[in-house]
Amino acid sequence: MHNILPEVFNEKIEIVRRNSIGVPRMMEIDLAIALIDHEYNISGNLFYIWLAPTQNDYINIKVNQTSQPAVPYRMGQGLVTPFDKLLITTPAAQTGNLYLMYGTEAPELLEIIDNRSALAGDISAMLEELRGDVTPENWGEITVGVAQAQLLAANANRKGCCVCSDILNTGNIYLGFDNTVTTSAGGNNWFHVLVPGGSFHVDDYRGPIHAIATVAAQLVGTGEW
Repeated sequence: MHNILPEVFNEKIEIVRRNSIGVPRMMEIDLAIALIDHEYNISGNLFYIWLAPTQNDYINIKVNQTSQPAVPYRMGQGLVTPFDKLLITTPAAQTGNLYLMYGTEAPELLEIIDNRSALAGDISAMLEELRGDVTPENWGEITVGVAQAQLLAANANRKGCCVCSDILNTGNIYLGFDNTVTTSAGGNNWFHVLVPGGSFHVDDYRGPIHAIATVAAQLVGTGEW
């Protein structure tokens, strides 16, 4: 029993020495060149997207026949299946080179080991979020009175925001998430009150912020980044 595995391994090595099998090959695809079901006459039983410009870049691949469904593949995705050709489509608005690895005898003699985290491609985005923007998204002064006013509109790119009541104001300013915001005297539809000189800031909310004041012509400084 102890000699079975070494003998099998030695047989595999002899096969590898005599034949070019179990060796991965690499194909480079320029994403800026528009392709629709472009036929690549390559064969194997494994293909894998080894590298792409970003984690979101992808190509659509049909295996063997044009009638097969086009499946999107991104970096770190692939398929183990026999194929004698791949039909590849490159979606518009992408640039840079994508590298597709393929080979035969998988998984018996070829197995791709890729320990990159699924989040690896998004590290730069995470770092940008932590650092914040170099320039603000929006900032300025808004006058708020006894009728509600929108201080900030929804902004999907916002990383943080701040609103501050002018220290020279004479009334309080109540904040809400939509145009139904009221003062405490007018109802209970508010989440934060700014006294003169008071402020509110948040770094994990990207929706709108509205305000209403207890007296007319109150000034609010706003900023988002």
